[in-house]
Amino acid sequence: MSGLLDWFERNKLGVIGSLAMHSMLLFAFSMWQISTSPAEGESSEMQMDVISADEAEDLMQRIEHPELAPRTAVTNLTSNITAQHTVPSYSPTRLAENVEHELREMEQQEFDRLAAERRARGEEVEMPQLDPSKWNKELYMEKAAEPVKVSGATTVWHDLQGRVRAEDVPGYLCKEHGRVAIAVQLDRQGRVLKAEFDASQSAGADECMLEHALSSAKRARFNALGSAPDPQKGTVYFLFLPQ
Repeated sequence: MSGLLDWFERNKLGVIGSLAMHSMLLFAFSMWQISTSPAEGESSEMQMDVISADEAEDLMQRIEHPELAPRTAVTNLTSNITAQHTVPSYSPTRLAENVEHELREMEQQEFDRLAAERRARGEEVEMPQLDPSKWNKELYMEKAAEPVKVSGATTVWHDLQGRVRAEDVPGYLCKEHGRVAIAVQLDRQGRVLKAEFDASQSAGADECMLEHALSSAKRARFNALGSAPDPQKGTVYFLFLPQ
């Protein structure tokens, strides 16, 4: 112990000077760190957000194809993007037509049920006799289908001018998010003669989407159009939403 005290006594000036120098350096570094750190609410020009390759690819997909953004509101309808008449995504007219169609189906089902019960009891079913002179044929004729362009994003859309596609939307049958383009050819009766996958206009398509899109395109029926080219060529697009 006495040896340590003797050494300190001989070198105390050097030890004290070394400690003082280190203290000054530590103080200087601390002040420099405070002056270069951005205050709360400020941003540093040198700060950069680093994203992964997958995140970068997803960002580019959203920029190039905004309809693929998961937060985009999508209506489960078919839209003809060449149509002149535009309807809102939730059309009161379309809603009324759907309600009327459902009521007619319920009425027909009830009539068939009552008729079946009468036959089961051995009762003869009498059909009502109508006076043909009082018929209004316009009430019983189906209205010509009118191509409409639905505002906003839809699960199905096409560019076949003058055509209306019967509703068949497979957009909720797969687990991933993507768009599939199917090149089609129609005859004048609205039947699909040919359907092929168009990779150049598709994005994020997998086997599940491709299978359902091709199947839906091949079995689709369009309205008859006597003035259409034979065959009429176009593209049907299917948007698939993640489940």
